[in-house]
Amino acid sequence: MASPGQSAKPRKRVPAEIWETKRPIIARLYQEEKKSLKEVMEIMQRDYHFVATVKMYKSRIWKWGLDKKLKGDEVLAIMLLKRDRDVLKKPTEFRIRGQLVDLENINRYLKRNPSLMAKFKAGQTPSVQTALEVTCRTPSPPPSPPRALAPTTEMQSTEQVLCLFRDYIDGSFSSGAWWCEFDVDCSNSRLNQGDRSNDLFERVIASFALVNRCMIRGDQININSILGPAFESLKEIVAAESPDFVARTVCLLWYLDRHHKHDLLRLVLDYLAGLIPIVLGPHHILAHIWRRLGTADFSDYYELSMRLYALLLPDIEERVGSANYLTHLLYSDYLDCIFARKDPEDCETMLGGHRARAEASGQTHPWLDDMALSHAGLLAACKENQGRLDEAVEVLTAHMNAYSMTDEQEAAVNLELGVKYYRMANISAAIASFKSAARIALTSDADERISMTALANLEKLLRQTDKTAKADRVHQYRMERLAAFAEKSVSMSKGLSDNDDDDDSDGTDDVENLPDWLWKCDDDSEEDTPGWLELPPLGWAEKTSTASFTGAPGSVLEWPNTSQSGSPTALSTEYSPRLEGQIIDPRVEYLYRHDGGVR
Repeated sequence: MASPGQSAKPRKRVPAEIWETKRPIIARLYQEEKKSLKEVMEIMQRDYHFVATVKMYKSRIWKWGLDKKLKGDEVLAIMLLKRDRDVLKKPTEFRIRGQLVDLENINRYLKRNPSLMAKFKAGQTPSVQTALEVTCRTPSPPPSPPRALAPTTEMQSTEQVLCLFRDYIDGSFSSGAWWCEFDVDCSNSRLNQGDRSNDLFERVIASFALVNRCMIRGDQININSILGPAFESLKEIVAAESPDFVARTVCLLWYLDRHHKHDLLRLVLDYLAGLIPIVLGPHHILAHIWRRLGTADFSDYYELSMRLYALLLPDIEERVGSANYLTHLLYSDYLDCIFARKDPEDCETMLGGHRARAEASGQTHPWLDDMALSHAGLLAACKENQGRLDEAVEVLTAHMNAYSMTDEQEAAVNLELGVKYYRMANISAAIASFKSAARIALTSDADERISMTALANLEKLLRQTDKTAKADRVHQYRMERLAAFAEKSVSMSKGLSDNDDDDDSDGTDDVENLPDWLWKCDDDSEEDTPGWLELPPLGWAEKTSTASFTGAPGSVLEWPNTSQSGSPTALSTEYSPRLEGQIIDPRVEYLYRHDGGVR
């Protein structure tokens, strides 16, 4: 790790609002725990991924009144205030720039500097500025114990989880349990091949997402047929002890907290807390981690996830390299996590920095192409955030022209374009894009969430345009696909490969097996659907803001739920739909895929 103030020196000023978020931590380390400035900087860089220069730290510490070195003028001001307060015989506390002063430090200062007492007796006064910065007051009564206990308990649980994660990673690498090729990949040393844990995890999250969306839309589904195999798959995921599971654990926490806070979150936590001791043994460190996660009552798993990412991101990137798949996995999940709460511009800056470091390695992994696609998605989101939807479309089309994309990536781009056309009130273009996305996804090995989301959006638009019979036809086909997905999940949870199945399940469909209506540009015509670059013109009106799109629908389009590593949309605000009949926003829960394709 670079020493503070040297190679880790930031290139630009750290915004004041960022400093304020770190203030409690820095104050605790520097003032309460009496750590040196160098130690504070090292801890902030290592554990919180926060870097600033020595000069920046000293300036901020002075502004906050945390400076441990007393100034003669400050001590003189305190002595004058103390003399006046002693006459009143009132208990007093003194503060310098708002920070409490320990009178023992004042006494030690006077012993080292006896000349100051002579100045005091001679009637010398401090400067006007110092007199303003030094204040005194009668101490407030101590807070009641109950108010202090609740946050302290949660903070202790959080610190314990962080320590357990740190110990697990250190032990796994140092013992050789995890094998790593720098800037390439990491794996469990005892699993030379055949580790399906990450594929299974993707399937688990997909199951949660599809159930969530079906419940929101009011679909009649057999929930157990979808969730049963998901819980069964968790056994193999745990047993693999893959490094990827560390990253996916954090993803699982914030994902369930965001989308299933009142149902699946507690169910999954309790299930894993009971399962892991059985699979790995009661004394395994993962058993301790999940026991703590299962028993502690965290008020906000997002905050816990952010603390874990602050620990894991710099540590893993330093150990395995910026281009390593494990690093990519972590950053993908992290981006999904923060996109719901941060501006796309901030996310784009973060991803742009990571992408530059990864590409500097000279590696040419497929997941680096996914990262480029995600970056394009963020740039498009920035344009849309500025009310420039036409330019957002241009960003995505330019990326598609510049890169050789997989079928899954192309389907994802079409899905996102459909969302943007919908927001432009260009319904015909949106329908064509959703059909194209579904068609490409269904005739390739693309993630089922792409086709299911495209079909759900298509169904919604058909209902909006009073084509009820055609919408019902799409709905029936979507339910058939969901049933096939459930059957495939059962096979995967039992360890069966694709070749063990006689039917296509939710895998690739032959072109001739697709419904005829999926190939038509307009349900009322027999013409083939044009390619996505041949979609109907955008047809936006003159605009200076998003409100200028005349007749633009107010509801939001849907996009599959979860963390994924190559989606051009990776990247939208949190969306918790409650109104019936809403269109699905692809950026909401369908962001990244981590196996070299868009998810």
